[in-house]
Amino acid sequence: MNWQPPVYRSLIGASHRRKGVVCQDSSLSASFRSRSGVPIKVMVVADGHGGARYWRSDVGSKLACEIAIQQARKDLGRRLLRWSAPSRSTLSEWHQWLKRDLPGKVVQKWRFAVANDWRRFDKTPEQEAEGFSLYTYGSTLGLVVLTPHWWGCTGIGDWDLVRVEANQGSGSSNAEIINSEDSLGIKGESTFSLCKSDALLHFAERSTVQSIDRNEPPYALMLSTDGIRKSCSADFDFLTLAHYLVSEAPTESDGGECHELDEGLDRITTEGSGDDVSVAIGIHGPLKLEDAAA
Repeated sequence: MNWQPPVYRSLIGASHRRKGVVCQDSSLSASFRSRSGVPIKVMVVADGHGGARYWRSDVGSKLACEIAIQQARKDLGRRLLRWSAPSRSTLSEWHQWLKRDLPGKVVQKWRFAVANDWRRFDKTPEQEAEGFSLYTYGSTLGLVVLTPHWWGCTGIGDWDLVRVEANQGSGSSNAEIINSEDSLGIKGESTFSLCKSDALLHFAERSTVQSIDRNEPPYALMLSTDGIRKSCSADFDFLTLAHYLVSEAPTESDGGECHELDEGLDRITTEGSGDDVSVAIGIHGPLKLEDAAA
C-alpha cells in the first residue's frame, strides 16, 4: 500500500471574517522522491497566534510552512532511503533527525526569514518605532513525513494528530488522537511557539517515528491546528469530526480543489469556535469510510 498525495486546506475563521481580520493559519504539502527514488510525502500546518502582540503572525505561519517543507525536501531528497523496511537503528536515526536536526534548521531559517520580512515590508512610523521582535510573527508548527515503510512527526505548539481507520464491515471508524500538547501540562490558551527563545527545546517532546506493518489495514493521518478541536465540547466529538473530514478528503489531489472539505471546515468554524482552521490529511492505502454525513 502507498500513501496518497496529502490534501491540505486552511480556512479563515468565522470570527475573523466578521472582524475583517486575515487568516492566521497556513498549511502545505509536498510529494517528491529521495535520492534513491523512494517516494516521500510531507504535510505541515501552522497557526499564527494573532492578537495585538502577534500582529504579523499570518506571515509567520506561512513562512513556517514553506521553510519546513523546503528543509524536509532538502534533507530527505539527498538521502539514500532504502526500499526495504528500516532497521531499529535506522528508525532511531530518523527520530533524532525529527527531534533535533530538522527543527534546528527550521527554527534558524524561520528566524532569519521573519527578520528579513520585517526589513522589507512598508511599516508605519509607529511600527518602525516598535522595532523587530520574533513575537510579532509568533506561530506554531506541525509536520508529518510519510514514507513507504515509516512515518514520523515533529513540531511545536497546540496542533493535533489523529489516526483514522475503518471498522471492518461497517461505515464507522476507529479514530484516536496519537499526538497532542495535552501531555505537556499546558493550560488554557497557552502554547509553545516558534517565537520563544527556547523553541528548539520543545520539538523533541512532540517527535516520534512509527514503522509501517505491511499487513496493517488502510488508515489516515489527520494533522490539524487547534481551531478544529476547540470547536468540540469533547474529544469524542473531535474524533467524529476527524472521521468526517477524512471521508471528505479527495483522492489523488495534491492541494487542488476540495469543495466538500472546504464546506466541512466552514461549518466547523461557523458552528464551533470561530477560529481559523487547517487540516492536512495523508491516506495510506484504499481507505473507505462510509456514512460520513450522518
